[in-house]
Amino acid sequence: MSMSLYLKYRPRTIDELDLASVRKTLEQIVTANKVAHAYLLTGPRGAGKTSAARVLARIVNCEKNRNKLGEPCNECSACKSILNGSAVDFIEIDAASNRGIDDIRELKEKIRLAPSQLSYKVYIIDEVHMLTTEAFNALLKTLEEPPKHAIFALCTTETHKVPETIKSRCVPIQFGKASENEMKRSLSRVVAGEEKKISEEALSYLAKAVDGSFRDGVKALEIALTTTMEVDLGRMEEVVVGVAGFSAKPLAHALADKDADLALQVFRKAVLTGVNLGYLLVETMKALRDLLMEGKEVTLTKLIFALDEVASKSGTSAVPELLVEMVIIDWCGVVPKPSNFGEKNKDPKPTKIVPQSPKPEKKMAAVSHDEVWQKLLKGLNGDSLTLGALLSKATPAQISGDILTIKVGYAFHKEQIMTEKILGKLEKLLSEAMGREMKVKCEVAEAAAKMPAPSDTIDEAMAIFNS
Repeated sequence: MSMSLYLKYRPRTIDELDLASVRKTLEQIVTANKVAHAYLLTGPRGAGKTSAARVLARIVNCEKNRNKLGEPCNECSACKSILNGSAVDFIEIDAASNRGIDDIRELKEKIRLAPSQLSYKVYIIDEVHMLTTEAFNALLKTLEEPPKHAIFALCTTETHKVPETIKSRCVPIQFGKASENEMKRSLSRVVAGEEKKISEEALSYLAKAVDGSFRDGVKALEIALTTTMEVDLGRMEEVVVGVAGFSAKPLAHALADKDADLALQVFRKAVLTGVNLGYLLVETMKALRDLLMEGKEVTLTKLIFALDEVASKSGTSAVPELLVEMVIIDWCGVVPKPSNFGEKNKDPKPTKIVPQSPKPEKKMAAVSHDEVWQKLLKGLNGDSLTLGALLSKATPAQISGDILTIKVGYAFHKEQIMTEKILGKLEKLLSEAMGREMKVKCEVAEAAAKMPAPSDTIDEAMAIFNS
C-alpha cells in the first residue's frame, strides 16, 4: 500500500516546517541550546502541530546534536527510529481516546524510568484538551516535577479548554492559519517531490480554498495528481468543489438583493451540477462577509449565522438542501401562511374526525390539535429542524386504530415525510405522545392533488411556505 502524500512529505527538518513563525520558534530553541520539559502547541487543525512536535523530538535526540542542538540529521539510528515509529522512548498519545486518569497514571509510572534508547523520552499528547479533570490534575503533578529525561509536547486545537495550571508550566508554540504564500510553499514542495507540475492559478486557488489547513491542501493535491502530470485550474476546481468554474458570488448578490427566485435558481443549479454543499455554504458565507465589509447590507450577519447553523446540521439532515432553501426564502421575505402547528386551538372542544370507512369497527377517535401537535412539538429538538419544517405544513386528518393520517398540500411534502429517516423519527415521537405504538400515513390534500406538480425547485420551495 502506497503512503499518502501527507505522510510522505511530512516535514522532517525545521526548514521544511510550513509556518514561518514556527520555524523561527524552533530555530530559537536550537540557538539557545536549551530544552524545556513541556511545550504547548496550539492552533487550528491541519496546521502541522504534531509534525513540529516530531521534528522537536528528533532535534533533542539526534546523535549529532549531543553537544549542540541543530537540525536533525534524519540518518542516525535515533532519528530513524522516531521516523519509522520503532522508538520505544517516543510515545504519541491521542487524548480523545486515552483521556482518563488511569491512562495518565500509567504514563506517570512509565515516565520515571530512564530512556532505553534515546537521550530523552518524548511524549506527544494530541488533542490534550480532551483529558478529564482528574487526568489533568494527574498530569499537572508530573509537569510540576518532571524527570530530567522527559519532554512533553501537548497539542490542542482548543487552548481555552486547557487549565491555566497546565499552560503556565509549558512553553507556548502558537500555530496560526497559514498565509497563501506559506501554503503555496508547502504544496509546491509536494508537487516537486512527485516530479509533476501545477499551474500558478491552480496553486493559488488551492492555497486559498483549504483555509489554512496543510493537511487538507495536500489531500486535495493528491487526488488531483493521481489523474494527470500537470494540474490546471479546472482540474483543481473539480477536486475541491466538484465542478469547474463555480463562484458563490452570484448567489451572495441575489441574497443581498433579497431576490428569492434568482437565489433559489442559482442554488439549485449549483447543487444539480455537483457542487459540494458544505463548500457551497462556506463560500457563500465568505462572499456575504465581503459584501458586508463593503457596506452592501448591514443585516447580512443574520443570514451568515443562519447559513452557518444549516452547515453544522447538514451532515445529519435527511434533506439538507431543503433547509438551505428555507433559509433563502425566509431571508428574502417570503412570508408563509399562518400554520396551526404548535399553536393553541381556539376551540376548546376537540376536533371530531370523520371516519373514511362506514364500517363500525373502523369508528374513528376524536383528536385534538393541542393534545397531539403540542406533544409532538415538545418532542422536537435542535436536531429536528427538517421534521419540524415539514410538519409545519401538515395537519392531522384522522386516527384509525393505531394509524394517524396526516394531510399535506403537495406531493413534494409527502415524499419528504415518507423517507425512511423522517418517517421513523415522526412515528417514534407520535408513539411517545400517544402512549402507544403508532404508525403514520401521509396523504396529499384533495384540492392540492388536482393542482399541477411543481415544475422546479423554486415552485417546490415556495409550496412549502405558501401552500
